[in-house]
Amino acid sequence: MKASDIMTRELITVTPEMKLEDCLRLMEQNTIFHLIVLDEKQGFRGMLSVSDILRVVASDEKARADLLESFIFPQR
Repeated sequence: MKASDIMTRELITVTPEMKLEDCLRLMEQNTIFHLIVLDEKQGFRGMLSVSDILRVVASDEKARADLLESFIFPQR
């Protein structure tokens, strides 16, 4: 089996200027943990993960764990 056999083809992308709250909302709506970051010419700039956002938002391990848990198991 090759990566191309199972890879996701419909990628969710964001721009470098997009707010983190909007990025998290996109991740939650699409049940994903990573976003591809593209510049204005659709060039690859990088990848943003939930853990990247948590590292910035939560300053201690407990806060990070709580945020991650609320993302993975949202209250509905």
